Amino acid sequence: MPQSRVAGTGHYLPPKVVTNFDVMEMMETSDEFIVTRTGVHERRHAEADQSATDLAVPACRAAVDDAGIDMKDIDLLIMNTITPDHADPGCAFFLQAKLDLSGIAVMDIRQQCAGLIYGMAIADHFIRAGTYRHVLIACSEVLSKRMDGSYDGRNIAILLGDGAGAAVIGPASDGDRCILSTSLHGDGSHAKDLYTAAPGSALDRMQMVTKDDIDAGRIHFRMDGRTVFEHGVARMSEAAFEAIEFNGLTMDDIDVLIPHQANLRMLEAIIERTQAPQEKVFVNVERYGNMASACLPIAFDEARKNGMVTDGSLVLLVAFGSGFVWGSALLRM
Repeated sequence: MPQSRVAGTGHYLPPKVVTNFDVMEMMETSDEFIVTRTGVHERRHAEADQSATDLAVPACRAAVDDAGIDMKDIDLLIMNTITPDHADPGCAFFLQAKLDLSGIAVMDIRQQCAGLIYGMAIADHFIRAGTYRHVLIACSEVLSKRMDGSYDGRNIAILLGDGAGAAVIGPASDGDRCILSTSLHGDGSHAKDLYTAAPGSALDRMQMVTKDDIDAGRIHFRMDGRTVFEHGVARMSEAAFEAIEFNGLTMDDIDVLIPHQANLRMLEAIIERTQAPQEKVFVNVERYGNMASACLPIAFDEARKNGMVTDGSLVLLVAFGSGFVWGSALLRM
């Protein structure tokens, strides 16, 4: 059976840098509060005329170039976002048009912060089955357009940044340099611990969204911070142990651990729980904040570009997001 590998990665960050002091002008908070609670010092925000697919296009082109192939070689496009260009159809269609990929299969997934790992698992299985040869995964977020600076929303808003990351998954010619395993999990009993109520069809009325929803803040994220933090640490740590145990390894064998960049305090707790050497853990949340699904592919690409991940590196990706959803991917580069 053929195996798959990460053939290329890329990312794009909007040039606009937003510091904690800029955030202080948007809502009632302080630099000390943000840094103490989250470790974030700055993040990037898109311009008003930039959408999720606008950010995704340069990331995708960079990933395809890095893979050493042409865009015409892509035969499946997967996109993950919680900030789509429009309510429908799926955001992947809008990205497909901008990449001039007419006619190929496209797929939207809604796996929140675990989008890259779910996308890798889907791509890996399609390539192993011989259905597709090169799969392009895009994770793009414009979370600044979903910011709520009210008392109820600022615990999330202080974290949010914009960006896009992409990866090309292709056939592995060397059986050792491949996607070794992926693991996927979810627990819908916690769906309302981090969710957005409206628009929706489960609001006991005929309208998907009303002015009252806007006034009451039901169109914004709402989070049980303690529950999300505790589950995020536990589930990402479990996913890391699951991957190394499945492959008959130990944490000492891992060259680089790249977790979803949710919050610096969460990453510190994961490092403590997994006993992963700090120098092997890639962290960039201080510079970019939480970009939901874009975090992991951007961190992965940066780790490759700065030399932390090199040919032959054993790389462990772990992520956790609303849903709850979590998983891991173990890669030999």
